[in-house]
Amino acid sequence: MDFTKKVLISMLAGIVFGTILNLFFLPNLFIESFVINTILVTISSLFLILLKMIVLPLIFVSIISGIVSINDVGTLGRLGVKTLSLYIMTTVIAITVALLASSLVSYDPIDTAVNIALPDTDIASESQRNILLSIFPENFFAALVDGNVIQVLVFAIFIGTAASYVKDQVSEFIKIIENLNKIFNQMVMFIISFTPFAVFALLAKTFALQGIDVLIPLIKYFLTVVIVLLIHFIFTYSLILKLFSNLSIKNFYSKLKELIIFTFSTSSSNASIPYTMKIVENKYGVKKSFASFSIPLGATINMDGTAIMQGCAAFFLASYYGIDLVFMDFLTIIVTATVASIGTAGIPSAGIIMLSLILTQVGIPLEGITLLLGVDRLLDMMRTSINVSGDTCITCIVASSEKLLDLKKYNNSNN
Repeated sequence: MDFTKKVLISMLAGIVFGTILNLFFLPNLFIESFVINTILVTISSLFLILLKMIVLPLIFVSIISGIVSINDVGTLGRLGVKTLSLYIMTTVIAITVALLASSLVSYDPIDTAVNIALPDTDIASESQRNILLSIFPENFFAALVDGNVIQVLVFAIFIGTAASYVKDQVSEFIKIIENLNKIFNQMVMFIISFTPFAVFALLAKTFALQGIDVLIPLIKYFLTVVIVLLIHFIFTYSLILKLFSNLSIKNFYSKLKELIIFTFSTSSSNASIPYTMKIVENKYGVKKSFASFSIPLGATINMDGTAIMQGCAAFFLASYYGIDLVFMDFLTIIVTATVASIGTAGIPSAGIIMLSLILTQVGIPLEGITLLLGVDRLLDMMRTSINVSGDTCITCIVASSEKLLDLKKYNNSNN
């Protein structure tokens, strides 16, 4: 049985089991204290602990590895700057649209029976007054101990940038970082394999304590993400094709079908790199020399679909826990999600792990992540297709502007 089916079955089983407990076995001291608060809470909490365990080292090595891989920007010059700028621009647009769309959706706060430790008002105010200074770590190891993800991220950016300037002299260091990145990505896969159990336990616990009412906001969240993904896919990419190139919008979308189906099934931008390069070269006519740079770079830093999910999820969970987001919180989400996209591994469900970076910055309990896992697998498949579609779009635009695209092949509707 494939992973998607396992998650869906676990989701349904958790909903059914939790609803049965809620309707027929509660209130009951044994059921509530042992089955729910011991067994189910332990399983779901273990998954959360594993997420917290991996997020900081994953961010650290992924950011360094991602920045070092961008050293080609220096040699490609104008070509690289264009590509990088457009990738970042589409991610900012994606997260902004996600927040705007989410603000139009009404989520009713739910009594979650979770003790939420909100930041002290004075400390939060002080942090907002010194928001620029607060992102820089005075002591990197203290930032690690305190779990300050934004400071760890900034320090990783500094190391990655410095390493890219002396890449030839620190090849052993870069090799270590790349190997660590592979190891941590494999650890992510191990943790994600635990998802069906966590989904069952979390949903069973939630529905046992809250009943069927909790399903309504979760459906709203799912539909909001899907709608924003479609808006970004149809309108944003059409708009930038129109603004930055003379390429046919119709031809661009008509050649995407095979690629979307492939990425939908793999749920991995990295795994899709060889196939994406093949499509970009053979169907769109992009020169191999540029495609081999732009597509891997996009798989590393261009995560439009992931940014959309993170924006919608942050807003949904804030509403779910009854937390009011102010303008500074929205700005923080936009900046953090954009920067975090550089460190989001192009593997299945990595985006949901990186979501903890955003939630931490705006004071949203990380336990909310596990609530989203029941629907995240399907959303992961969708947003991966959006990510890779964005890579293809930007690659074609920049290639066209630099005359690295075969227009005859691009306009050929038969290939």
